[in-house]
Amino acid sequence: MNAPINSPRVRGACPGALVPMAVADGLLVRLRIPGGRLPGPTAAAICGLAERHGNGLVDLSQRANLQIRGVTEAALPALTDALRELGLVNGDPAAERVRNVLCSPTCGLDPACAPVRALAQALDAALADSPDLWAALPAKFSFVLNGGGQAPLADTVADIRFDALPGTGLFRVAVGGDQTGATPLGVCAADAVVDTALTLARAYVRLSNGRYRRLAALVAAEGTAGLAGHVPLAPTPADTSLPGLRLERVLGAHAGWMGLAFPFGGMSIQWLALVAHMTPALRLTPWRAVLLEGGGSDLVELFQPTGLFILAPEDPRLALSACSGRGACDSGLTDARGDALALARVAPRLLARGHIHVSACAKGCAHPASALVTLTARGHQAYDVGLLAPAGGAAQWRGVTPARATSLVAALEAVYTHRMRADEDPAAFITRLGGPAELATLVEATVVA
Repeated sequence: MNAPINSPRVRGACPGALVPMAVADGLLVRLRIPGGRLPGPTAAAICGLAERHGNGLVDLSQRANLQIRGVTEAALPALTDALRELGLVNGDPAAERVRNVLCSPTCGLDPACAPVRALAQALDAALADSPDLWAALPAKFSFVLNGGGQAPLADTVADIRFDALPGTGLFRVAVGGDQTGATPLGVCAADAVVDTALTLARAYVRLSNGRYRRLAALVAAEGTAGLAGHVPLAPTPADTSLPGLRLERVLGAHAGWMGLAFPFGGMSIQWLALVAHMTPALRLTPWRAVLLEGGGSDLVELFQPTGLFILAPEDPRLALSACSGRGACDSGLTDARGDALALARVAPRLLARGHIHVSACAKGCAHPASALVTLTARGHQAYDVGLLAPAGGAAQWRGVTPARATSLVAALEAVYTHRMRADEDPAAFITRLGGPAELATLVEATVVA
């Protein structure tokens, strides 16, 4: 018997395939792909389903999940049955929500990457078979298996992470952060990864007792002694050195793959289908990019002229974040992505060293943290513009049109270009010139001029 399909989730929850999220353009159906490898024929089949049951748009999320957009409630049962036939649907909606496992996308393609994909698949299956964790873990509780190599998951935040120690066959076990910020607990062997992950997850549930929404909060409040007491880990070596992420090691042509990103992770099924037919399999990444197995420079030459794909790490669109915006989210007041792309054309220097965020409402879902420049919609066709602030935070200009916002960012680009010191990043530049309020005066003068 097929597992029941729950009612669509409200906004703010994490959607899945069996429990989609209701947004402005229909239901958002999120597919969790164990191990992050999607065979080309399966990707092409998903495109057909997105065309038949959705609005023809798909997203690649920051957790390397694929999302089908614009599904109607009437079409959902047929879509779910088809996804089940493809092996992409877990049997229980409650089990689906805890399967938040991310592993290095270059596993098996990069000889320097530890073999973590099989471990990720085993952990995914173990979580799906652990009903005691289904309701106990928060919806966003996540696991990372970082194999290192050319494209490490260094900047990906997780509640529980395993970072391969090069040349040792061991993994550093850490909790509550990215590779740099997570708190180390010790090291374990590869064959202990799955059991260690489950044991730590259960320890979090017991120690937290509903008081802490994420593992980082538990560690900040109570330290790691309670967690460490549940798992027999060897000490972390003092000379542990782990590589950081550099996008030039991901995008473009490489031995074994070609990496291409999509602005904001959104794409039409026509382009995804084209990509799917050119590779044995796609590797999904948390950088809103996919890796095409076996891709080469000939594919770069094919995709580069379209301008729709990001193939170079210096592309300014990589330093933009924007939510789905008006028409796709019922909280969205503006065309956030279209307005963000206009900024990419006028601020390449700022984007080379800083981040610009455009949010179609005050929630700032696409980038909750502060950014160099943040545009927050405050009405239809109106933005507040803030420097070194998060969405909904302090703003130097309020209620400006998208065109005016673009002019202000262009003026900031001009001021930065002419007054920056050698190798000075934009945030330090703003601080040196007196902070956002002082700089706003210079920007205004430049716009007028």
